[in-house]
Amino acid sequence: MFPSIVGSTSVYLLPGDPVTNVRLPRMFNAVFERCGIDAVMVPVQVAKRDLAVFVKAAFLAKNVRGMAIAPPHKPLLVDLLDGCGLFGRVAGSVNVVRRIANGELEGDLFDGEGLLGALDHYNIPFRGKRVLILGAGVSAAAIGVALAEGGTVNGAEHIAFHDIVAGKAAGVAAQLDAFFDATTVAVDSSDPAGYDLVVNATALGLKPDDPLPVDVARMEPHAALFDILLRNQPTPLVRAARERGLHAQAGFEMLVQQMPHYFEFFGHRDAAHALRHDADFLRELIYPPAMADEIRHPLRYHSASVA
Repeated sequence: MFPSIVGSTSVYLLPGDPVTNVRLPRMFNAVFERCGIDAVMVPVQVAKRDLAVFVKAAFLAKNVRGMAIAPPHKPLLVDLLDGCGLFGRVAGSVNVVRRIANGELEGDLFDGEGLLGALDHYNIPFRGKRVLILGAGVSAAAIGVALAEGGTVNGAEHIAFHDIVAGKAAGVAAQLDAFFDATTVAVDSSDPAGYDLVVNATALGLKPDDPLPVDVARMEPHAALFDILLRNQPTPLVRAARERGLHAQAGFEMLVQQMPHYFEFFGHRDAAHALRHDADFLRELIYPPAMADEIRHPLRYHSASVA
């Protein structure tokens, strides 16, 4: 049973527009209850034009401890902050905000670290590998930052961005190239040949009639695919890759792997530690029933050809 909300309850907000399909409040509240934390997360629908006023006003309430940020607001928060982590600065976007002791607001971005955690969870190699990222939006930039930040030893050796909007991929690649040693480039084609890992960070796959964002038949026999989408999973892209015998995974684990980072950021270190040891209850909460077997047997969906 969900704990009572009283005067001492800490409040975390999730502004977005819309917020009808957000999963984080369910996940946060499940962790709060499981770990005995007197706190609650509430989704709030806020229009882009009202975001600045809303954020400044909401943090006037002393029991509002922080916010998780839903689309389309992630890039809009950066200019409202007094401080921002490296990933947020480079990607120009944040997905969490907290108020520190002096009243200032700090933000950070954990999309990329969630992706790396998901790849490790599924034993998908990315260190020293060649990666093709489809899309050059907020999530794609965050993923690129995380892959590049580890250098060529702990991160990817070569990161290529492809986006159908002219110049968008080049802008992201140039931003990363200025900060990190990993080779980051923009490419004119979504051809996956020659890459060890393909990450779909586009919206293609949300609609039944969407074309595949990449030609799976052109992927290398050893290559893996990660589709960050949370709806309509497994998407036609994931299914097509699996039919080829490739290691292909959906975006749910990326969200699960961000949770310890969120709780660490908000000062709940014990909860973050617990989540790193056991997050299956969150997987059961957000994975669709058709994918329940992947919670219990994640490596069953690992192709033997992945090296």
